[in-house]
Amino acid sequence: MSSIRIIAGVIFFCLGTASAIISTMFRTMMIGEVNRKKSEDELISYVGSTPLKTQRIFSEYRRLHPNGRLHLYARASLIVMMIALLITAVCFHIIG
Repeated sequence: MSSIRIIAGVIFFCLGTASAIISTMFRTMMIGEVNRKKSEDELISYVGSTPLKTQRIFSEYRRLHPNGRLHLYARASLIVMMIALLITAVCFHIIG
């Protein structure tokens, strides 16, 4: 394996990891925005993650903040994460 592939793989792995962290931060910010407009018994927990919970967060955020952009930033960072980690897998000959 050439050293350029290894360096590129490490760089894309770091980009993918950073994008995952950023996406989680945007998701946490969306929970905060949604919880501000909900009553005490309807709050969304910050702990845990399931596909249904994530879908609820995104839909509630879009409903309560129609002009908000956090959901777009979260999705964009998830896409960057997936692409970067896919390139990492190619660089390390895991796929392709």
